[in-house]
Amino acid sequence: MADAFVSAFVNTILDKLTSLSLEQIGLAGSLKTELDCLESTLSTIQAVLLDAEKKQWKSEAIKNWLGKLKQAAYHLEDVLDDFKEEARNRSLCKDARSKVSTFFSPRNPLVFRLQMARKFKNAREKLNAIAEEKSKFHLREGVGEAEIEQNEDSQTSSLVDESEILGRADEKEEIVSMLLSNASHHDDLSVYAICGMGGLGKTTLAQLAYNDENVAKAFDMRAWVCVSDDFDIKRLTKTIVESIEGKLCDIQELDPLQRHLGEKLVGKRFLLVLDDVWNEYRDKWVRLKQALRSGRRGSTIIVTTRLEKVALMMATDPFQRLGCLSDDDSWSLFKQRAFVMGMNEGNVNLEMIGRQIVQRCGGVPLAITAIGSILRSKSRESEWLRVKDSEIWGLEDEGKRILAVLRLSYEHLPPYMKQCFSFCSIFPKDSVMEKDELIGLWMANGFIPRTVGFA
Repeated sequence: MADAFVSAFVNTILDKLTSLSLEQIGLAGSLKTELDCLESTLSTIQAVLLDAEKKQWKSEAIKNWLGKLKQAAYHLEDVLDDFKEEARNRSLCKDARSKVSTFFSPRNPLVFRLQMARKFKNAREKLNAIAEEKSKFHLREGVGEAEIEQNEDSQTSSLVDESEILGRADEKEEIVSMLLSNASHHDDLSVYAICGMGGLGKTTLAQLAYNDENVAKAFDMRAWVCVSDDFDIKRLTKTIVESIEGKLCDIQELDPLQRHLGEKLVGKRFLLVLDDVWNEYRDKWVRLKQALRSGRRGSTIIVTTRLEKVALMMATDPFQRLGCLSDDDSWSLFKQRAFVMGMNEGNVNLEMIGRQIVQRCGGVPLAITAIGSILRSKSRESEWLRVKDSEIWGLEDEGKRILAVLRLSYEHLPPYMKQCFSFCSIFPKDSVMEKDELIGLWMANGFIPRTVGFA
C-alpha cells in the first residue's frame, strides 16, 4: 500500500520538536546538539517528500524508501513523547523534597538527559542514512505546496442536488421509465442493476431516480441502504427497517427482524436502493431477498455495483452498464467546478489548459470534479500546467488513474489535514461518526495546530 501521508507525519514531528518544553528539563550540550541535528535532518527530508509521494506510484524503490522513513519517524515520535512526559513530570516537582527524591529516582535529570541524548542520536543516525539515500531518486524540493481543503464522506444517502449533476439525463430517464413501467404493470419483485467502475456516478444516478417526483408517487414506501463490502444480512435487514420507519430498531435477532420487515412490506409497493454492493455470494443475496418478497407486486430493487458478476447474480432485468460522460458534458462539469466566478478574457489560456486536462480525465465525473475543485482556487497558468503535466496521467490502468487523481486532490490539502484524513483510514469502510467526535480524536492525537478553528 502506498504511504500517502508521510509528509504530513514528518511535519507533525517537526512541530513537536520545535514546541518541546526544553527549559523545563534543562539542556546538556549533547542533548541540544542532537535535537538541532534532528530538526535539520528532518527539514532536509521534508523538502522532497511531496515529490516522493507523487512518484511512488511509479517507483517501488521510492515507495520502499517512504516506508522506511515512516518507521523511523514512528520511532522518533515515541522518543519525543517520552521526552515530553518527563518535562510534564518535572514541572510538577515544585518543593525541595520532591527535587531531592527525584535526584535518587530513575528520573534523575542528569541520567535522563544522557539517556535521551543517546536515543535521539540513534534516531538521528537512522534518519541520516535515509536522508542520504534520497539523493539517488532525484527528488525535487517544494513540489505541490498545499493550498486547498476538502472533506468527503463515503457513507452514501438518498439526498442529491440535481442542479449540480450534468450529463446523466438520458440514463435517469431510462431508469425512471423502467421503474414506472414495473409499478404500473404489477410485475413480481424486480431487481435492476447499475454497473460500472468507480467514479462514473452510479450512486448519483440512483439518487436521481430515487428522488424523481413521479417515482416517489408510484411507490408506497422507499428505502436507501449503503451496503459496501459488509453484506451482513442482519445489519442490512435492520437498516432497511430503520430507513422505512425513520427511527432506530431495537430488534436484535435475525428471524424477528426479517418477520418485522415482511410485515412492514405487506400490501406496499416499495422501492429499495442497495448502493455499492460487493457481495458475490448468491446464498446471502437469496436470504435477504426472501424477506423482501412480501411486498406488493410492482416493487423494485435498484442495485449499484462495480462488479459485473454481482450485477448478473442479482438483477432480474438486463443491467445498465454506465458509460463515461461525453466531451461536452465533461467540459461543462469541469467549468462548473473550476470557474466558480465564470470565464472571462483573463483566463483564456486557462480554458485551453483546462480542456486538455478534461481530455485526460476520460469522461469520469469523479476525476473531473476532483481536478476542477483543486483548480478553482488557482489563477496562475503554472499551477494549471503542473496539474496537466502530472505523472498520474501516465498510469495505464484506468482504475489506478482515477485513484491517482483523487490522490492529487489529497496532495493539495494542508499538511495537518492530510494526517487527519489518513487517520480516518483506521476505521472500517463507510463508518459514520459525529463531526465533533472526529475532530476531538484529531485534536487528541495532536494533528490539528492550535491556530486552526472549526465551525
